[in-house]
Amino acid sequence: MLKWLTILLLFITGASSAADIYVAVNGDDNNAGTKERPMATLAAALRKARDLRRLNDASIENGITIILAGGVYTLHESIFIRPEDAGTEKSPTIIKGADGEQPILSGGVTITGWKNADVTVSGLPQVAKGKVWVASLPDVNGSMLQFRQLWVDGKKAVRAKSANGDTMHRILNWNKHEQTCMVRTADFPDVRNVSGVEMFIHQWWAVATLRVKKMERHADSTKLFFHQPESRIQSEHPWPAPWISNETGNSAYYLCNAIE
Repeated sequence: MLKWLTILLLFITGASSAADIYVAVNGDDNNAGTKERPMATLAAALRKARDLRRLNDASIENGITIILAGGVYTLHESIFIRPEDAGTEKSPTIIKGADGEQPILSGGVTITGWKNADVTVSGLPQVAKGKVWVASLPDVNGSMLQFRQLWVDGKKAVRAKSANGDTMHRILNWNKHEQTCMVRTADFPDVRNVSGVEMFIHQWWAVATLRVKKMERHADSTKLFFHQPESRIQSEHPWPAPWISNETGNSAYYLCNAIE
């Protein structure tokens, strides 16, 4: 009877063999990842899960669960989930929030100290004067914060752009060899300083954002040059193309982030 009981206990123990890795905002990545001593980041928990799989640790027979406690986890780099992180059908890796709690992974940075601009902004349209607010950008990872989205009171702000509302312009043509495109000068007649200017293109089911390097005006048309690598990438891929065809029309675009 004792022999059969021992076998049954071993079977039950093996069937429930799974690894839990805990993460909390007040944790430490040097911790073991237990509930009492959680890690601080999802990235560290993923590394621990990989190590357990590479060592073929007995605890992962029925999977690995990474449990995130509630709170905001500020990201300083992208979360990189590799194919191996999925695990196997019998031993999957599951990432979930702790029961009844809401973890938030956020790459956002809070910008404070807003005040009404008290200096003359070169190129600012007359209609916008007196309505501009400024704030000092924080340093992030050793350099000034670069961003494309700004959220104000929970709502995404609209970047300054050359087309109002939902309207967009149309590209005239695209030179894949030069990696340049031609657009109508009338679409943005006042833009002179290209520093920070970007081109947003809507092409069938895909979109692209290209940093403008130089503008070369030719009477009623303007040639746009772009920074790498997006200049090459946008000109290389054939599908969807930035310039469609005479039959179906060219891709829609607008310029954004110009003070004008």
